[in-house]
Amino acid sequence: MNKIAPYWKAVVGFVAPGAVLIGSAVTEASAGAEHITTGEWVTAVVACIVTSAAVYGTPNRDPEAEHQDESVQPPNA
Repeated sequence: MNKIAPYWKAVVGFVAPGAVLIGSAVTEASAGAEHITTGEWVTAVVACIVTSAAVYGTPNRDPEAEHQDESVQPPNA
């Protein structure tokens, strides 16, 4: 589990857009109505890949957690 911990953001970035797109593809308002069309599958897969790649490629601002205390505390007046 610890081996994939650094990649959880990318995993969630892969699953989330696909879930939204597939969920909207099975509504009556979609092109295939209650069935998922090939175009909707392709759109979901592309969205998953692009989003997870973007999340994976974006570096954390504070990877060493040097400013962790500052980031979780409200600013002093």
